[in-house]
Amino acid sequence: MKFSRNVGTLDQVLRLGISAILFYISLVDTEFIADPLSSGILAFIAVGNLVVATVRICPLYSLVGINTRKLN
Repeated sequence: MKFSRNVGTLDQVLRLGISAILFYISLVDTEFIADPLSSGILAFIAVGNLVVATVRICPLYSLVGINTRKLN
């Protein structure tokens, strides 16, 4: 199965911002979430979101048929 880019610019910027917030909450501000398991799960979600924003391919979007990228 070939994946094509389906993440638009606004979606990419939002994902990068959300990833930065999740990284801060899970790894820097340890008083906000004291549980290491929950903190690790948030960091894992942040990494996944960061990867999707970087490569601009969301497998979940492909499965559902969503495309936020403007086509020329």
